[in-house]
Amino acid sequence: MASGLKSKIGTVARELLGDSTYTAMRHPKMVQRGFQEYSKLFQEIEGPKNILLCCPEYTNIGDHAIALAECRMLQQSVRPLLVLSGNTTKVLKCLKKYVSREDSIFLTGGGNMGTLYRNEEEYRLNVISLLKHNRIVLFPQTMSYDDTAESQRFLRHTQRVYGAHPDLHLFAREQVSYERMRKAYPNNDVQLVPDIVLSVQGEDNADFAKRHGVLLCMRNDVEKTMTDSSRQMIEQIAAGIDPEFKYTDTTIDSKYAPISQEQGKQLVLDKWEEFKHARLVITDRLHGMIFSAITGTPCVALNNSNGKVGFEYEWLKDLPYIGFVNDSTDETAIIKAIKTVMEAESTDFASAGLDQQFGPLVTLIP
Repeated sequence: MASGLKSKIGTVARELLGDSTYTAMRHPKMVQRGFQEYSKLFQEIEGPKNILLCCPEYTNIGDHAIALAECRMLQQSVRPLLVLSGNTTKVLKCLKKYVSREDSIFLTGGGNMGTLYRNEEEYRLNVISLLKHNRIVLFPQTMSYDDTAESQRFLRHTQRVYGAHPDLHLFAREQVSYERMRKAYPNNDVQLVPDIVLSVQGEDNADFAKRHGVLLCMRNDVEKTMTDSSRQMIEQIAAGIDPEFKYTDTTIDSKYAPISQEQGKQLVLDKWEEFKHARLVITDRLHGMIFSAITGTPCVALNNSNGKVGFEYEWLKDLPYIGFVNDSTDETAIIKAIKTVMEAESTDFASAGLDQQFGPLVTLIP
């Protein structure tokens, strides 16, 4: 069966049965194994609780940083917190049996609203379709659907599922996604806040006199736009600053997956420590820029394929040590931006005042 037709039939089945029922019928063994594995976790918590779902098990350190920042924010609540990662199919039966109407549900943020990372959206749809009587909050996301027939069909399905939920709150992490969400989901509460990692404070405490070297943090995946010639040009620029520049990344090899919550947290803390020792970062990764911002590290950010780096930079444009160049082939602009950020007198992240921007989100945490 052609993939397009198969996808269309799957969407129709979801419409008729509901996403959670459709998923449970397709994967009964996973549902039962998950019930046996996770029941005890749910039973150990008494009274109203907060539940964070869909946290990453894959190897993107940026998304693990998102989960860490979300946990830090939710841990400010007096309620106990239950955090679960990965495919929500495995916890569907537990959610149905153990979640009370007083529990609040939180879905992890990131950059996966759309069909580029469709599995992640399907995990959310399972929860939203199942827990119609709970408050559900989607942490800050980037929304990106293309114009293909299949993508638009899937978008329409999410509109029906989201729109049918009476207490669903959606947060966009930049203006473009905010406008897209408001248009696509007019029946839901949609608000604008920064990427959740920008709520992290106190990581810009490294001794600047001991910083050295240049880090190049570049994409090598579906969101990559940089050509080989541009990469070589940037390497030459970096070598002019420090001949021993080095590459780093905010992902690790997929052979290490699945990544546990504790492993993910350690990967994030280690990466922040690496950034704290750099004199300069050049990156086309969103969280390469954000990690630089929260650690007080001068950074020049370049845009990626879906523009989310540039969109998120709007929150950081007043930080003198963070620069942005839209065109990765523009050598003159890159050199100028490097000069500006390296001459910045202040690398105080708190000066951005972003902690005040999260008010609409914090008020929804019981």
